[in-house]
Amino acid sequence: MTLKNKNRIFLFLFIFSVIIFLFNITVLCIAAAAKSIVPPINPMRPFVLIPKGGLCPYNFNSSLAAIIAFSLSAPALSIAIFKGFEKTPSLEILFFSGFIISCVTESARILLPLFGFWKTNSLFLIYIGRIVAAGRFLAPMSLFFATVFSSAEELQNAERNIFILLASTCAFGFFYPMDTTITTSTCTVLWGFRKFFAVIRVFIVVVTIFSVLAEAYTKGIKEIYIKALGVVVLAAGYGLLCNTDCWLEFFIAIILYVSGCFLYLKTVHYLENTWN
Repeated sequence: MTLKNKNRIFLFLFIFSVIIFLFNITVLCIAAAAKSIVPPINPMRPFVLIPKGGLCPYNFNSSLAAIIAFSLSAPALSIAIFKGFEKTPSLEILFFSGFIISCVTESARILLPLFGFWKTNSLFLIYIGRIVAAGRFLAPMSLFFATVFSSAEELQNAERNIFILLASTCAFGFFYPMDTTITTSTCTVLWGFRKFFAVIRVFIVVVTIFSVLAEAYTKGIKEIYIKALGVVVLAAGYGLLCNTDCWLEFFIAIILYVSGCFLYLKTVHYLENTWN
């Protein structure tokens, strides 16, 4: 993977994610003007940060705000990486493009409450569910690949590893069972074996964190410990933003998500330009 091709990938991601963001804003405005935004009735809440005390009451608008935040973060991250890593041949950043793609897939959730689509038991709901499921599998897998397959020895296998990452994600999204009879408060349909799905994602993140810590211990570079912290904060912010359905969760998720992205990318940039 040449430096020029890497830059082209992130430039394409920027253009594509901008188009998706503008599309989301446009259809949201059209639906709002037509008064066709239909919140789910008595939806299942997949996660509540503080279940007691009434601090996290369900708010449909916070779910929409979380989706828009994901949609906006994709072009923001793409252009930041394109400018900041333009002359840096980093495999780690190349795999991070998968995380950006997962942010784009989250924006598919915005279509569910528009024009009452969630009321229909159709293939459309299944497609939305599969897109979101694939993206939520891709996000932790991208961080894992960025950690495990980013060494200089893996440079010649970059295209193969990227293909494995994307192919496994597509296969997961295509074959994973969906349950379109249950709509969640975060504008998704429910997928089967929900706890198993959550355990898989958490396990991948934990393995990624321990891999970064092992690398830091082996190489004796303290900045890699900071990168591990960045992975923790980023994963926490991403996971909470995926499950946001109240304003308290939204603001906490945004703080964690932005801080995690900044800490992770800044540390990777420092390590690439100082130690490589």
